Amino acid sequence: MLNNLRVVEIGEGMAVQVAGLMLSELAADVLKLERPGGDPSRGRATFANWNRGKRSRECDHTSPQGNEFIREQLTDADVLLHQLSPAKAKALGLDDDSLAEINPRLVVCGITGSARSHPDVERSDDELLVAARLGVLYENDGHRAGPIVYRYRMGSWAAAHLAVAGIIARLLMRLQSGQGGPAHTSLMQGFLSKLPMVWARNTEGPMPNPETYPLAPRPTAMQLFQCSDGRWLQMMDPTRQFDFASLPTMWDVMAEGVEIGTPEGVVEAFKKRPLEAWLAELRALDVAVEPAQPMGEVLRHPEVIAQDYVIKIDDPHFGQTTQPNLPFHTDAPLKTGCPSPRLGEGGDRGWSGTQAPVGQNSAPKHPLEGVRILDLGMFLAGPMGPSLMGDMGADVIKVEALTGDRIRFMHRYYQCAARSKRSIALDLTKPEAQPILERLVKWAEVLHHNMRPKGAEKLGLSEEAVRKYNPNIVFSYVSAYGQRGSQGNWPGYDSIFNAIAGWEFENAGEGNRPVFNRPGTMDIFSAHSCLVATMAALYVLRTQGKGWGIHSSMLGIAAFAQGELLMLEDGTMTETCRLTSDQTGFGPYHRIYQAADDDWVAVAAHTDAQRIAMRSVLGEDESGFESKARNLGAHKLLSALEYAGVPADAVTFEDAMNRFFDDPLNRKLGLVSVVEQSLYGEIEQPGEFWAFGDTPMNIVRACPTIGQHTDEIMQEMGFSGAEIARFRERKVIG
Repeated sequence: MLNNLRVVEIGEGMAVQVAGLMLSELAADVLKLERPGGDPSRGRATFANWNRGKRSRECDHTSPQGNEFIREQLTDADVLLHQLSPAKAKALGLDDDSLAEINPRLVVCGITGSARSHPDVERSDDELLVAARLGVLYENDGHRAGPIVYRYRMGSWAAAHLAVAGIIARLLMRLQSGQGGPAHTSLMQGFLSKLPMVWARNTEGPMPNPETYPLAPRPTAMQLFQCSDGRWLQMMDPTRQFDFASLPTMWDVMAEGVEIGTPEGVVEAFKKRPLEAWLAELRALDVAVEPAQPMGEVLRHPEVIAQDYVIKIDDPHFGQTTQPNLPFHTDAPLKTGCPSPRLGEGGDRGWSGTQAPVGQNSAPKHPLEGVRILDLGMFLAGPMGPSLMGDMGADVIKVEALTGDRIRFMHRYYQCAARSKRSIALDLTKPEAQPILERLVKWAEVLHHNMRPKGAEKLGLSEEAVRKYNPNIVFSYVSAYGQRGSQGNWPGYDSIFNAIAGWEFENAGEGNRPVFNRPGTMDIFSAHSCLVATMAALYVLRTQGKGWGIHSSMLGIAAFAQGELLMLEDGTMTETCRLTSDQTGFGPYHRIYQAADDDWVAVAAHTDAQRIAMRSVLGEDESGFESKARNLGAHKLLSALEYAGVPADAVTFEDAMNRFFDDPLNRKLGLVSVVEQSLYGEIEQPGEFWAFGDTPMNIVRACPTIGQHTDEIMQEMGFSGAEIARFRERKVIG
């Protein structure tokens, strides 16, 4: 899909490597520049997974010779992907202004720790430290009081996807203007893009603002049940109205004297029978349900294998392996199946293919100005992708039933999935609606939905039906279990795929029972995957005139999220880090410490020098670090660590969301969006997730009311006032 693009990658962080992987597997030519001796992650599963298909070249970018080589490569490159802070980039002559002189066509994406214009941008980009200073550790559910470290690398996964989407947005701008420029993002913005489901404030309306959590343990379990065989079952009934007495096995349990009239009684009832018995009966009633299992096991899942969400790779270090594949399907040409490179492999070869096309017109006012998207999705896993495109200036029309999107009752979720959209209320169950749908489809460049296949076919929204109206439309579809296996019509929600991917155990800490993952990580991960795939297909449409179908799924995301490990030929899994049972971190040098004043400090001492420095502050005995830190005030501890050269940050904890929204700097930098809405009043949410230099984002529309723009859109589609009135009289539109 991106087979003319030339990408230079500089960086060893997860977000940079994963972004480079996606560009590589979308068929870009990615040249990975490694430090002398190679990337420190060589020989680990992460390197094998996240560097597939790239070329490698040793390069000391801090030396004059290495710097000159980089400049030579950038002269003919399309994209520079790096993790240099602004000061470090400036010192190397790789800042935005200098790069524009080297190659005006160059698109530059720097993934920093904090946002590009934030005062903390020169601080460490370690994920734990970024989470600590932003306040994310406040949002995690835990088995003890206080801030809880999250095992799932939420900021890095999100930042990688934001980076690729931002790069393609800038490439689309270049097709118009001929000029490259910045498309920066950060781990901080990655975290913020994952938080709108829990971080939002309204001045009015039915959804109260989130309350400050009590300083107490929160080992949350949402429809998570342990069975008689010790295994855990995660189900999800969003309405919380499922009648457990409708299960035949539950009748047997009730006959044994178990009362299920209370939540506690239901918990006890599930302990009376093994997991498989409950699974079979719940699935027969079309209830979304999966076992909570250890990380890595999803790579063996029959549907994952059937859907090609794993791929067999002969890796130079590990030999025959099974690795997570890209989480979407398309008939467009990709570059999957290539192993990660040996050190220096392919690095002496020049750029492949011809240079990508550019335009010669004026620059757009917003990154995606002029892009037309028709969104027929519901809930969140898919629709948030078009919402993010709307934030970048695309015209997104949301088509919903006359009764509205079924997620509207979950007000905060709806707000984050429907921002930057217009709404038309249309009853697609009526044949009279088809002429309206036809005009909408012909208007659009991209059509998105996440309905189950059977329902989509009934409404005329299968890919085949849509292409009768617009043969070259980009068809973007998100499902629960994918299209190629036997479970394509199964229901699925965020918690289901957190369970199957192992994150409910991983985030709980070693030895603890699984916990619910509050921020909706798999939902938003799926939306980010949809965003990347849709943006890539849109670029192909604009450059080649061909609209491909893109199908992503939450099961594919669950597999892709296993990138920290892989399966060896004998069926065993490689090792990865684990969260400690007290949920404070990953070992003495990478964790949070409680100080004497009950505030907390996060540390990330990864190098030998940093660990020596840390011992100079907390003593030579690692087992005594915790007690030594507990005897110091947080300010004193942080000052001592920073003076010694140990990357560290204070942990923002109490009232983190309100502190973030109330900070005038965050509002000035656009990290907080403020829009008006008739039901909710003033809505505050996490704001801009990219920095495009002089090209502003366009977050001006709040989530729409049902059919708020129906007349406006109908007129744009060419319907007269009389026609609109007749459609409304027949209750075809609302």
